[in-house]
Amino acid sequence: MNTIHLFTYIRSLQTFTAKFRSLFMLIWMSFSFLLMEGCQTSQSEVVTTFQDVVMTVQYRILVGNSVSEVDKIRIQTIIDSTFEEIDTIYNKWNPQSEISRLNSLKAFQTIPLSPQLFQLFKQIDALVILSEGLFDPTIEPLQKLWKEKLNSQQLPSPDEIALIKPSIGWDKIHFEKGIFFKENSLTELDLGGIAKGFAIDLLISRLNEAGFPNLYVEWGGDIRTSGRHPAKRPWNIYISHLDSTDPKDAIAFLSLNNQAIATSGDYFQYWTVISNNELQTYCHIFNPLTLSPLKIRTGSIASASLVANDCLTADALAKVMMLFDSKEEAEQWVKKMQSQIPSLAYWMLIRASFNPE
Repeated sequence: MNTIHLFTYIRSLQTFTAKFRSLFMLIWMSFSFLLMEGCQTSQSEVVTTFQDVVMTVQYRILVGNSVSEVDKIRIQTIIDSTFEEIDTIYNKWNPQSEISRLNSLKAFQTIPLSPQLFQLFKQIDALVILSEGLFDPTIEPLQKLWKEKLNSQQLPSPDEIALIKPSIGWDKIHFEKGIFFKENSLTELDLGGIAKGFAIDLLISRLNEAGFPNLYVEWGGDIRTSGRHPAKRPWNIYISHLDSTDPKDAIAFLSLNNQAIATSGDYFQYWTVISNNELQTYCHIFNPLTLSPLKIRTGSIASASLVANDCLTADALAKVMMLFDSKEEAEQWVKKMQSQIPSLAYWMLIRASFNPE
């Protein structure tokens, strides 16, 4: 199936959601993006595989031709150095990373940015504008507050929210000419929402520059392809069914032609608390405009997948899709995005019902 057909094909799958009542961790099986090449590749269609676990997340990189032992070393060196860069510049969990140093700055204290982070900030700036503020990496203070409270079976008080509100917003940071400062000492950045997509884009770019044009790169379920499969066609993947990884049971088939796909879902981390004498379930996805996490409920979006030309865009916008209260609102927003980026295509899974426990 040509990727351009994904939009209409996936929308016809609404009846699929009625089969599911309570979807949490198992739902990830629905979004296992699996290469359809299997073990049937002939000797004339050689694919060279590189795979490992980095930062607790598995990656899988396929090169669409056989490579020499020397080239294998070159490729692995590029892979390792790229992931090391992700860790040392963009990883908030690394206390020595550049992003951690920015987060520790006081208000109006300046620091020069690395060229890499400066370029990423310019890309983020465009995504913040495109999403009208729904994508915003300055949510870190919000995440810290809510997660601390939710882990204690509590909700933040209005006063606690009011205290951090002035620190939230992409307009609270400045990086003109590569010099960074923030207006509020509490402002902190979390690039986790785009880290996988950004890393995948870097790997594609650097491996292309090294002379390897035909690639399939996956890290943690996000995928981007480059060039063609050895069979002289695009790279094919399928979205597997919840209870079967057999291609015969696939929910959707995709041909990625120099494209990327990313998925966001509400099932990775969640908390159930009592609020107003009712059980409420919140997930790890935060809305920077409402200053609250996504609430899981009947009719909410359980997962969203988005196809774009690059994985950074797919990663960011898939997360934004999760923030809408209904499928209709999310679709309306995607159509607006498609007027600016016509290549976008999407898939959503809606909760037919949900009972917090």
